[in-house]
Amino acid sequence: MSASLRPAAPAGARQPATDPGQAAAEQRPATQGSHAHLEPNGPSERVERIALSGCWGWSGSRVGLRRAAAGLVAVCVLALGVAACSVKDTKTEASASASASASAAVARAEKGIADANASATASREAALTPELRAKRDTALAEPAPEKPEQMNDQTREGATLTAWYFLELYRYAYMTGNTTELAAMSDDRCQFCQSVIDRATKLHQNGGWADKWDQEITNYTYYEKIEGYDYNELDVTVSQGQVVSHPGGGKEPTTSNPEENQVLDFAVRYNGSRWMIGEVEVIKK
Repeated sequence: MSASLRPAAPAGARQPATDPGQAAAEQRPATQGSHAHLEPNGPSERVERIALSGCWGWSGSRVGLRRAAAGLVAVCVLALGVAACSVKDTKTEASASASASASAAVARAEKGIADANASATASREAALTPELRAKRDTALAEPAPEKPEQMNDQTREGATLTAWYFLELYRYAYMTGNTTELAAMSDDRCQFCQSVIDRATKLHQNGGWADKWDQEITNYTYYEKIEGYDYNELDVTVSQGQVVSHPGGGKEPTTSNPEENQVLDFAVRYNGSRWMIGEVEVIKK
């Protein structure tokens, strides 16, 4: 029914309340007790009113309620901002603490490794007799072999001098543990080269070494590179004296017998500035 067709209220009839809050108060039946679930808007409104009445002197009017609620929202926003900053600071402090703990753990681990290595070194030193210690010191003091002047020439002589220098470095690596120059002249594909580097390195890591042995190259045979191949072939005949290797750790030394006229097959490649070793194979003993 539209408002224009609604009949006027009879004289003396009770007029509806203009304040919705007042109407609700007049229509609400009297109750006994203070059960929260019987509150018209639940316990939250009751708590809100108690809080606002203490802060704002709330008198029960809706305007006062709105002002107080706005004030409470502002306080809550400020409190949330402070809480967020507190959480952020806590996370930063926790991250810094975790980083410091990790660094301390790494430092302890490194110290433990260093202490263990020092202890192992001390044990190996104690196991050496004065005679063995003198032999080891002599091996470690071996000077590095000199590079031949024409070793980097792209000639037959350059290739043969490269093979000679490689064999000198081979002996030097087992004596001193220094494999830098040997690795520099070895191609990545050279399995023999990598095997020598790994074994010499491990020998010295265990406190071992090899005594200097005699070796002599008695013959070279150089082959021109075949079309379609990247490497030249070079056969080197070597005579080698007795080799004594000391494994370290108090273990007994091992001795290999002399070798006469041992033929080594070298695959060599010129890379534009020097000869590289592609592989070495023993083809005759």
